[in-house]
Amino acid sequence: MPATVLVLGATGRTGRRVVSLLAEQGHTIRAASRAPGSPEGSVTPIHFDWGDPATYPPALDGVDAIYQWFPISPDTTTEVAALLDDAKTAGVRRVVHLSNATAQLSGEDFPMHWVERYLETGPVPATILRPNVFAENFSEHPAILQGIRTGLVSVPAGDGRVAPISVEDIAAVAAVALTEDGHQHKTYSLTGPDSLSFSDMAAIVGDAAGKPVRYQAMDPAEFREAMLRGGIPGHVADFYAALYEGIRNNLAADVTGEVQRITGRPPVSFADYANAVAALWR
Repeated sequence: MPATVLVLGATGRTGRRVVSLLAEQGHTIRAASRAPGSPEGSVTPIHFDWGDPATYPPALDGVDAIYQWFPISPDTTTEVAALLDDAKTAGVRRVVHLSNATAQLSGEDFPMHWVERYLETGPVPATILRPNVFAENFSEHPAILQGIRTGLVSVPAGDGRVAPISVEDIAAVAAVALTEDGHQHKTYSLTGPDSLSFSDMAAIVGDAAGKPVRYQAMDPAEFREAMLRGGIPGHVADFYAALYEGIRNNLAADVTGEVQRITGRPPVSFADYANAVAALWR
């Protein structure tokens, strides 16, 4: 049956794809963001701000399910708990939470881990998605995209390997978990079909773009300092530094078959993704 789904971060990398896919399937979407646009078909823009709890109840009105990303804030777990308390009151039946491949392996003090622990026994049945590195970071993250255009990708990933996944595949899994039974109280590790180093991915990007692209490992401390100099808050810089620490330690190296098992189709390979978007790099 058609569902009414609240998509948080509806203009973000995964959120906008979840909105599009669910709308195509005939569901009613409440597309939440801090700067909502105009209604279009079954998609109703909704004002939502993690930092303003007064925006929670209006966004939840009449909602069956929530797709939520991880709010990077100094008080993450409190915000998630407040939202889901309101969601239970509103009669929401399930939540699909976007986490990260290294969340459960990065130590008890990592905020993503706190939120996962809360969701396991929270007031609304949850499905936790732990996607690997987004393939689309190479075409949609401004710094990495600029690096490819100049021929040098530099991030603090060391020699760690990852199993990059297309956000299209993440959205497909999320759509299933949001609208079908049997996925509550489960955690899915989502990957593409290949385990690759950043050097491997730079070479694949270069082949697709038809020009040399290489990877250079950035010093972790330099990476964090560069974010701080660019005006990034300390808690956000710490968050991204911890993610890359997990990658350097090969915590995101394994390939799983969850995408095909849940959606019935194989995940997009990094090479196929690169060939599809290569025009952006030329």
